[in-house]
Amino acid sequence: HAHTSTSAATMSSTSPPGGKIEQVKLDIKTWPLPKDPPLGMPALFLGRDTKTYGEAGTGWVEYVPEYECGGIYGKTAPDYQCPFTLAHHDNNLDLNKRDAGSDTPNKEDRKLHVMIASYRDPLCPITLFNLFTKAAYPELLHVNVLMQNDPEVDDHCLKVYCKMIQEHKDNAKVGGNHEPLKTHSLRNSFDLDAQCPHADQVYIHEIHAKDAKGPTFARGMLSADMDQQYHDGKLSPQDYCMSTDSHMDFTVHWDKDMVEMWHAAENEYAVLSSYVNDVERMADVNGRKEVPHLCMITYTSNVRTHATKCARALPRPKLTNAVWGAGLSFSKCHADLKAQVDPHTPHIFDGEEFNRAARFFTHGYDIYTPNASHVYHDYHRSQANPVMHTWGKSFSREEKIYSEYRLSTMIDLAGGEKDKDKSMAMKRSKYGLGDRRTLDQLIDFTGFGLRERKITIDGKNRCGNTRWVPFREHTKGVNYIPRFDVEENPLDPPDETGIWHEGQGKVDEISGAGAVQNKILEENMVTVKKGVERAIETADVMRAEKEKETFEGQVQNSDSEEEEEESSEEEYETHIMGFNDVPDHVAKKIAAAVQNSRSNSILHPPSQGVSSKVSNLRSSGNTQISISHHGFGHLPLPIKLGVIVLTLGLCLTFLLNMSSNSGRKVLRKRRKLKRNV
Repeated sequence: HAHTSTSAATMSSTSPPGGKIEQVKLDIKTWPLPKDPPLGMPALFLGRDTKTYGEAGTGWVEYVPEYECGGIYGKTAPDYQCPFTLAHHDNNLDLNKRDAGSDTPNKEDRKLHVMIASYRDPLCPITLFNLFTKAAYPELLHVNVLMQNDPEVDDHCLKVYCKMIQEHKDNAKVGGNHEPLKTHSLRNSFDLDAQCPHADQVYIHEIHAKDAKGPTFARGMLSADMDQQYHDGKLSPQDYCMSTDSHMDFTVHWDKDMVEMWHAAENEYAVLSSYVNDVERMADVNGRKEVPHLCMITYTSNVRTHATKCARALPRPKLTNAVWGAGLSFSKCHADLKAQVDPHTPHIFDGEEFNRAARFFTHGYDIYTPNASHVYHDYHRSQANPVMHTWGKSFSREEKIYSEYRLSTMIDLAGGEKDKDKSMAMKRSKYGLGDRRTLDQLIDFTGFGLRERKITIDGKNRCGNTRWVPFREHTKGVNYIPRFDVEENPLDPPDETGIWHEGQGKVDEISGAGAVQNKILEENMVTVKKGVERAIETADVMRAEKEKETFEGQVQNSDSEEEEEESSEEEYETHIMGFNDVPDHVAKKIAAAVQNSRSNSILHPPSQGVSSKVSNLRSSGNTQISISHHGFGHLPLPIKLGVIVLTLGLCLTFLLNMSSNSGRKVLRKRRKLKRNV
């Protein structure tokens, strides 16, 4: 397609070839059950559920790639729009030439980083063996394995891989049972003379099996390793990244074919993902070129990716309704760096995949069904091994509850955070949602009624042809990776093209400039607030009370408002510095934030002692933070009136009580005189 764009911040806008032409609806063929599409026809199976989707939502439908850019009018659509490509927006660079952020000249020379989570899996070494020996460019593979083993019982993944290589070489020399070692490197880079070829390209992150907390927790640790490699300069956003399981097999030249297939999607934000076929289907036995296609979910304790549909004879990767599977995920590394797996979700099985799909989608990424199978899953041997299903031994109910709550909050599912400010803070954190698309757009695109736990919002089956959802690219480009502080709060202000920035404008319309000012200050103080919270949680209560008394005594003895102000600042900073759990850089930011907040003060709280001032920093941002001026004279008018009314009420109560006591005394004296008479 011929892409045109005015700037990197605008939406992708692709005009149909030939300029303005008459709109013509696409002729999309369908085959109601029990009919079958002819052999070789690109087709998508919608299913058999007439109760949910009606007759129109079942059977087969023709796959038409033009629909993804133009909807029912295809290339004749007046709003014809296609996804972004690197050549489209990044200095007009061609995909096959040097890319921004990459130190390699073409797509065949970029590194391919593979993330594998393994739990006591004896098939892990075989996966490494297949990965390297069948690769076209094994020298470009860099494998991260999170190995969760019992060292006294389980084999080491890398050591056994090396042993397998050596056994094949030795047996080939003496005419043993093993066949000669077959490698498929196109550059003869597989060094057969090496004791363990490519072992230096495998990083093993080893933890004990007893500390395992489920697949999401494991993949979260892999994401952290990948993030560290990025910051160490060992991984580029323009490299390729793939995550898969530890019991896999691959076709010959699988790496080259996966790269070519990713580029066939013609979308820099493409993520190829599916539940892959079983190893028994490595040979296309029926000649139909069938691949698994994810497009359905179900509700359990969270949202679970549900089964697969069938897609046949696809000419290119097929855009899906944002349903992602952890068994295979292939993309440029900037996708994995932006939508990392949340490590704060231990003991999660259901919920991981759709939550990450939501984060990919809101970051601007699109999930595609691979149109060919190059990665296969050994379902039988892996599922038949009872040891691999014992990771729940370290189960913690409290951690599981928090994980469910966290995942539910991200997608507005029942059971998540109800407070809007807290929910928004979580969604904007490092493992939250992106700022390119909204959650409402996700619900409309997928058709899933997340907030009501509905399978469909409109009765339409979205396993068929789907249309791409445009968005505005980040002003810093596709290779920009958002920055976060140690508490996982955003360091950069909202991008002017993002939904968070637009949200601030809406807040301004509803609540006035003051509310927006509060939001801005809150963004600048995220590190401060988190540091104070940690300090409060770990501080010695007795010491805090003692400092509070000291502070209040100084306030009472101050001779002027200016002395009171200086004293409060000094004691406040001393109080914060006294907490051992607050790092120096956080303490400095607290002091700076306190100083900066003075000129922006909206509401000045009365003098309440140190503890209440600390708690003010924990407020939600609906009130401006300030500790600069104290005393009755600086209170807002409504609070002054309240204090006056309360004081008058107390005085009146006191007078009435005194009058009542005097009356009772008079009555007692009269009774006493009568008895005496």
